[in-house]
Amino acid sequence: MLLLLALLGAMHTKAFAAPVGEESETDNNVERKTDAYISYVYGKIRFPKNGKLNFEVFKVAFRGYLNMLAAGKISKENVLSVCDFTLSSNKKRLWVIDVKAKKVMHHSLVAHGMGTGEEFATCFSNISESHQSSLGFYVTSDTYIGNNGYSMRLEGIDGVFNCNAFERAIVVHGADYVSESFARENNRLGRSHGCPALPMDLAPAIIDNVKNGSCFFIYHTVNNYLSKSRWINSPVCCLPSEADCLPLNEMEGKNNPRYVRVKSSGKGMSDGQQEMAKAEVKKKVISSVMIINVDSRTGQTDTTCVK
Repeated sequence: MLLLLALLGAMHTKAFAAPVGEESETDNNVERKTDAYISYVYGKIRFPKNGKLNFEVFKVAFRGYLNMLAAGKISKENVLSVCDFTLSSNKKRLWVIDVKAKKVMHHSLVAHGMGTGEEFATCFSNISESHQSSLGFYVTSDTYIGNNGYSMRLEGIDGVFNCNAFERAIVVHGADYVSESFARENNRLGRSHGCPALPMDLAPAIIDNVKNGSCFFIYHTVNNYLSKSRWINSPVCCLPSEADCLPLNEMEGKNNPRYVRVKSSGKGMSDGQQEMAKAEVKKKVISSVMIINVDSRTGQTDTTCVK
């Protein structure tokens, strides 16, 4: 009896343990699909003339956004805000993007903290009273009227990089030192106590469009941030449904006919996307493999493909 149980256990392992090579190949294909989808979205966004967000910055931001979406961190799913703090503060370095409509809602100046640098941001901190900006991904929260007028709270969800943001009162607000005239007169934009401050005339509209549950991201390459953020480095396990509607040659290249399906959220499909989905049904897609027999002596299997 013991021998029989041992044999059955060995057969069970062979039947359900994926070979290392196949697992790695699947992971690579999923990564290619994710990268292809990010490139597709970026190419569709209507950026303002002379105001295009750098692709590498968008790629990092959108990957984190996808992982936050899959983790249920975001309730306002169509909005992604990106601050590229590698740029001069004299340039418009905030993009508020409607990722479903593929358009830029706002492109604006944004200030960094006075402890973070002069014209350029160089130092970041998660410590109270540092007057430095904090890197990483945030979820926008509620609004209030404070010393800086209409303001919006931020919840830092990127570990040691910004987990103290709420307690530090790192918020989005308007400031009179965030303007092109101030930058011309001082050779740099004004600076906050660590808050991503906006122009007074634009702050209310931007806050209203991003408040209550959207993704807000502050980007820089310092402090080994890009290699340490879990939102950036975790595999993307869930893509929006429109990723399943794209032609295979757009997703994986004309010379690679394989199609590896990543779990789809099934949300936000437009009429046009649904038509694409109907057309896609005609393609032969292998979504899973079922093992139906295992030879206990050789370990070989008979399989059937489920389409």
